[in-house]
Amino acid sequence: MRIERDLYLIGSGTMGFDLTDPYDCNIFLFDTGAGCVVFDAGAGMGVERILAVCRDDGLDPDRIDHLFLTHAHTDHGGGTAPLRDHVDVEVYASAATAKIVEIGDEAAVSLDIAKAGGVYPGDYEYRASAIEHVLEDLDTITIGSYSIQIVHTPGHSHDHCSYLVSGNDRRYLVGGDAIFFGGRVVLQKTYDCNVPKTIESIERLCDCDFEALLSGHLNFSLNNGKRHVDKARTITDRFGCPPSIT
Repeated sequence: MRIERDLYLIGSGTMGFDLTDPYDCNIFLFDTGAGCVVFDAGAGMGVERILAVCRDDGLDPDRIDHLFLTHAHTDHGGGTAPLRDHVDVEVYASAATAKIVEIGDEAAVSLDIAKAGGVYPGDYEYRASAIEHVLEDLDTITIGSYSIQIVHTPGHSHDHCSYLVSGNDRRYLVGGDAIFFGGRVVLQKTYDCNVPKTIESIERLCDCDFEALLSGHLNFSLNNGKRHVDKARTITDRFGCPPSIT
C-alpha cells in the first residue's frame, strides 16, 4: 500500500490494517533509490502475502536488501528468517535484539508464555537468523537518499529501539512499539516490560525532531506526528502512565 513518495506499508495484521497475516506488525518500506529498506519483518507466517503486496504496488521484492528491526518480539522479528528465504537481505539491529534473533531465543521474547496462553499457535517456531549489522545507540546509516539513525527506546521490551529516517525533505520516526497514535503505549505481562523505562523513552522521543510517526500497530500519522509523543508526555509529566493499547 503506497502511502506517499518512496514510502509503503507492505505488512499489517489485525492490530493494524489487516493487509497481511493477522500476526504481523505494521511493516514499512522505503524506496531509497539504492534498494528498498524494510522496517520489521512481521511474524513470518505470511511472507508470500507481504511479497505479493510489494508486487501489487509495483515494487520488485528482489530490491529489498536492508531490514531494520525495532525489537525481537515475535510479531516484529519472528519473520526475519522466513523473509530471508525469499529475498537476499542484510539485517540491522541493536546488540540486545541481535542476541535474541541470532539464536531464536523464544523465552527471551516470552513466546513460550504466549504459546501457553493461546496467543500464538503451539507449533510456531521462532527461527534463528544472522544479524549482519549490530548498531549502537545513535549510529547513523546512509542508504541511497535516506539516512537512518537508531535511538534506543527500551520499556516495551528491554531491547526496543526506534529509528529516525530522513530523506527527501521529510523526517519520520519509525517507532515500533514505543509510542502509538493518540499517545498510547503497550503494556504487557512480560518479564521485561518496564513502565519507568517506557516513560524515559517517551521523554527521549520528545527531544527528537520528526514530522511523521510510523508505529508498529494501529494508525500512522504523516503530519504533526510529534503530537502523539507530546500527548503521552503531558500524562507522564503528571506522574501518570499513558494508556495501553491492549
